[in-house]
Amino acid sequence: MFGKEQELRANYSILIKETVSKIADIHGYKFNRVFIKNQKTRLGSCSSNKNLNFNWQICKFPRGVMEYIIKHELAHLVHQNHKKEFWIEVEKLDSLYKDHHKWIKLNAHKYLKFGKIK
Repeated sequence: MFGKEQELRANYSILIKETVSKIADIHGYKFNRVFIKNQKTRLGSCSSNKNLNFNWQICKFPRGVMEYIIKHELAHLVHQNHKKEFWIEVEKLDSLYKDHHKWIKLNAHKYLKFGKIK
């Protein structure tokens, strides 16, 4: 990674970390660390140690979609699954989560270097 892409990733990393902290503070979520990665098929994940991982390329998405991905992972701090209670938590954070989720399914592969996401 050289030059322009390196600078872009550094700026995106700052944006993601600042957005995570802002949303977490507003809603009272406590996390350990935020890692920015270049993942092939994931946009984000949350570990059992309360570490949040994000694909730096989510910054290429519309702002609302990027924030949805962050909120989705923050909700995993409460529910480490995708059961009904998890989606209720997500909806508290993002009333448009279904639209954002649909956008990802239809469009994320256009922005990512490695195709379809999980």
